Amino acid sequence: MVDIQSFPYIGIVRFDLLNKEFDAGFNRHFDDHIQELANKPGYSTAWRTRELRGDHNDGEMEQEYQQIYAITEPGVFKSFPANPPPPVREKEPWRRDMGNWGRVFYRVLSLVEKDARAGRCWARCEYHVRGAAAEEHQFHSANARHIQRVLELPGVHRAWQMHHAPHAAQIGADPVGKYLNLYEIDAPENLYDPSLGEERLPLNAGQEFAGRHFSRLLLKAEPQR
Repeated sequence: MVDIQSFPYIGIVRFDLLNKEFDAGFNRHFDDHIQELANKPGYSTAWRTRELRGDHNDGEMEQEYQQIYAITEPGVFKSFPANPPPPVREKEPWRRDMGNWGRVFYRVLSLVEKDARAGRCWARCEYHVRGAAAEEHQFHSANARHIQRVLELPGVHRAWQMHHAPHAAQIGADPVGKYLNLYEIDAPENLYDPSLGEERLPLNAGQEFAGRHFSRLLLKAEPQR
């Protein structure tokens, strides 16, 4: 499990790949890339995911690919998109087909683990809370209890409770939800009941629903130091 005292932030880099002809080369490159970053100071564990489309998702569609990094602080990301972008080389044709690129950061409020198993899928549940500081505090407490209950479900292995952290290194719009619950699970059905068309344990803490998205884990990279 990631040490959230040493790595209290999550950075998510996300984009679409429009031309699937180059999908294999694209994935090989970014498999190597997240391992390279995981080995650098300021970075810890890194993951790559790809969206799972289906009725279990709700809200505004997110980008297809997401690279997720446990980091010390958002300033470890020092690169920004070049304008104009550098020329595309024939050895990396997929670079021309990347689009809808963005980067966003979250402060980790808690990370709870039920077992050491890795989930095959990830679920992202986004929320808004509008009100005074006391109401947000009540939401944090109720959400922490909710996460503990969700972890009791079969196939749910760990969960993050996170808050959007605006930073100059962010690229693109703010996330749809200010708060994010992130779950490692075996399958969408562990969290979402298709027969009822809703989450198995809905969160009722005065929040506004902002989105629910599922993705497949492609790769997990641990630091090699």
